[in-house]
Amino acid sequence: AVTGVAPGTAIGTTAGFSLYNPLGSKKRLVILRVSMGYVSGTMGAGVIHYLANSIPQAAVPTGTAITPINALIGKAMGAVAKPLTTATIVSPFILRPFASIGASLASTAVQPWQIVEDVDGEFIIDEGGTLSLHATAAAGTSPLVAYGVTWEEVPV
Repeated sequence: AVTGVAPGTAIGTTAGFSLYNPLGSKKRLVILRVSMGYVSGTMGAGVIHYLANSIPQAAVPTGTAITPINALIGKAMGAVAKPLTTATIVSPFILRPFASIGASLASTAVQPWQIVEDVDGEFIIDEGGTLSLHATAAAGTSPLVAYGVTWEEVPV
């Protein structure tokens, strides 16, 4: 989301960002790169995690839809993947940490910052699966970040 989303404070049934691969898509989503940038507010210290659903096909995640943009600039191709912010997800579990965040605010000397990780296919989302990003962190004061994910859609 361009205006940002709260990174989160605890792992539960809401995630700051989720990428869902619908059942019947006939594709696998190979995650290539993940990024996060600071938007505004006072960040609380903590960890951003990669999450997956422990029951991947139990329920379709819901949330605020984001229109995926093709990385082949000038080519208007639709994506099967469904990126969402503030997504409601089912039974998430932590895969591993994405990044640590420190307590900071817009006037902190090291601002602005962006975190980028080349995942290089470490995570592959099968049909009905969801990969999410969410933090276990101190609340801060109205913190907002923007997430980015680049993926390849590979036929099953």
